[in-house]
Amino acid sequence: MQIVNWFLGKTSAVGRLIIFSALGGVLVAAMVVPIVAATGIVVRNTADKFSTIAVDSNSLAQRSAIYDREGHLITYVWGVNLGADMTYGNGIDRQPVNYDQISPNMLTAIVAIEDDRFWQHGALDVKGTLRALVNDLEHKPVQGGSTLEQQYVKNVLILQDLDSQAAQQADAADNLSRKLDQLRMAVAVAHSMSKQQILAGYLNDSYYGEGAWGIEAAAETYFNTSAAKLTLLQAATLAGMVENPTRYDAIADPTQALLRRNTVLARIAATNPAALSLADAQVLYAAKLGVHPGAKQSGCTANTAGQDAFFCDYVVHTVLNDPQLGATTMDRAKLLSTGGLKIYTTLAPQDESAATNAVNYVVPYGDSYYNPNQDVDTTALIQPGTGNILAIAEDRKYGANTRKGQTEVDYAVNTQYGGQDGVQTGSSSKLFTLVTALEQGVPFGYQENVQNSQTVGGFTSCAGGPAGQGGNFPVVNSSASDKGTYTLYTGTADSINTFYAELEQKVGLCNVVHTAVSMGMTWANGTSLLKPDTTPLGTVQSADNDPSFTLGSVNVSPLSMAAAYATVASGGIYCAPTAISKITDDAGQTLPTPSAGCHRVLSSDVANAADYILQGVFTWQGATGAGLGPLPSGYPIAGKTGTSNVASGDGTPYAAFAGYTTNLVSYTSVFNPVSPTVLHTMGGEDSCFRPFYGGLQCPGEMFGADAPGSTWRLTFDSANLDGSHAFGTVSPGSELWSKGNGQYVPPPPKAAKTPSPGKSGGTGGGNGGGGGGGGGTPPIVPNPKTN
Repeated sequence: MQIVNWFLGKTSAVGRLIIFSALGGVLVAAMVVPIVAATGIVVRNTADKFSTIAVDSNSLAQRSAIYDREGHLITYVWGVNLGADMTYGNGIDRQPVNYDQISPNMLTAIVAIEDDRFWQHGALDVKGTLRALVNDLEHKPVQGGSTLEQQYVKNVLILQDLDSQAAQQADAADNLSRKLDQLRMAVAVAHSMSKQQILAGYLNDSYYGEGAWGIEAAAETYFNTSAAKLTLLQAATLAGMVENPTRYDAIADPTQALLRRNTVLARIAATNPAALSLADAQVLYAAKLGVHPGAKQSGCTANTAGQDAFFCDYVVHTVLNDPQLGATTMDRAKLLSTGGLKIYTTLAPQDESAATNAVNYVVPYGDSYYNPNQDVDTTALIQPGTGNILAIAEDRKYGANTRKGQTEVDYAVNTQYGGQDGVQTGSSSKLFTLVTALEQGVPFGYQENVQNSQTVGGFTSCAGGPAGQGGNFPVVNSSASDKGTYTLYTGTADSINTFYAELEQKVGLCNVVHTAVSMGMTWANGTSLLKPDTTPLGTVQSADNDPSFTLGSVNVSPLSMAAAYATVASGGIYCAPTAISKITDDAGQTLPTPSAGCHRVLSSDVANAADYILQGVFTWQGATGAGLGPLPSGYPIAGKTGTSNVASGDGTPYAAFAGYTTNLVSYTSVFNPVSPTVLHTMGGEDSCFRPFYGGLQCPGEMFGADAPGSTWRLTFDSANLDGSHAFGTVSPGSELWSKGNGQYVPPPPKAAKTPSPGKSGGTGGGNGGGGGGGGGTPPIVPNPKTN
């Protein structure tokens, strides 16, 4: 073949015409006589391989799509760039459509300009080939000699070889051997596919410039429409680009594109006057090009993603991390970029809008008045009992341009899903100590008399050795008035640190950590809490070696905390957070997705008991969340504040709030993402934020009930709470009622006196309040801004 190519290159134009006239008969014979030379064997093998995919070119590379739970498009994906081992750049913007989804205008235009005898000839059009040669000799290149079958074959081969530039160049090489190979394949195609299939396949596999492969992507790119809605002028413009997408690019060179469009119109009038008369064509020549570019919608930075961008990023990471979808991360990145996946997610548009509006209202990024510390406000919403993630929001724009305040870090999630180092959770982690105590039968009225500051000893790890500072845990409450006698109910509602340190030691630190693990908690990087954690600052001992675990000192993700609170909201069922409900491939087959693995980890009595106590965070007089409820909707609510490492005058590193109904849970964290624990703690003027009811609030130190609480409240004011109902009740005979409902704390005993006949010693109020409001005088109301 190399000799033939050289010979033709040295032959005059007239000589080539004579030679090709003679070769016409040879080419026809080649379609029916097997080639036995070495080259012919390659052709036959290639043709056999091609025939297995040719009938459905949908199996070629095409973009994937991500949808919300209502079927609205979030974004397309045809490339992934999330760092090492999470990058694939050879995907293309291509979306195949059926023949009946393509405008008849487009079918008419492409046949007229590329192969006007398409409906009459087979894979080889001898007449058209000879005509093309004559045009070439006369320097009048109007139409190529290749049939649409041949061009279709070439395009399919190119699309098969996206990962090899050398192979793609060979697929399009301008030499006789390549053309003969592909001509043989075209014959197989002509015998196995209908004309309609071939024409649709050709339009779906052609390149139109500006990154658009296929007619659907081209229609979107140049005219912001679909292939089905293309007008005659638009169709003529796109049909004209196929020959040379760079030269006739309607965006980059509209003048050339307009001339080429008019050439197509003239060709239609000449070859198919029933579709367009010459007179009508001449009228259309004066029409403007009418380009209306559509936005390039690839990845989570696409305009369509908008407020869903951080959720979108989590979905992409979920696909890349799921071994069910490929042996390696790169395999999964390629599948996502080229596999034509349809990914249906759990994102609820109403809830996402509510959360996004809330974080941007309470702690608006770039606003020196309402957010002088440039804090991050991030929240995650989960549906109890299913694990469905309904929303992920952040007070930043998603993107790589940090100068514009953008970030690609999803602060609500674990590191391997696009998060960073996690957050400290403060007293919101008292949930795990509370649940452990309830599982051990510690009643609502259980009492501890505690000081504002004290050292609690006797802590041991799961290995049996002393935990913390020789088994000791020095702990301080956030207010000097936080001392005295508290019950399990009031110690939780008032968030008394020393009470919870005593309670954690009573029920066992190891047991508390195991409870957290059973409710889905890990380190922020996914490592078990029962193992040491490796951080940028070094190795951190396992959580069962840290008595401050109950005060939220370990770094975890807000999403994991939301799932943990969803466990009690659902009546004791833990479900791993899931963002994807269904995935189908380009053939419509369902692919595996991560399972929520819902299972019971708490008895309904224990879960209902936790709900009962955590409702007190809103309803108990002076409780930490007392100013945040009730909701306008009237639905019952429960929750817990969280504030880490408060030191008077030094500000707050992290503030958090967990809030929920029976059908929706959110967990919110607010902190400075640059240096939360050293340079940019939330104190003084840096504690300012905008509360849910408006105005400016600068508490001096940021607490969980401040910006995080306002974010929760504003979110739940607008989120979909339909289906919420009253929390479950604890069995009347449960031992948890054995010391009353916990809402009454007896006053300290007076000096010993001989009681009068018929009187008891002042403890009767406790047992008497088993299910009601707990008569009696409440303790002194502590500072509501406790952690």
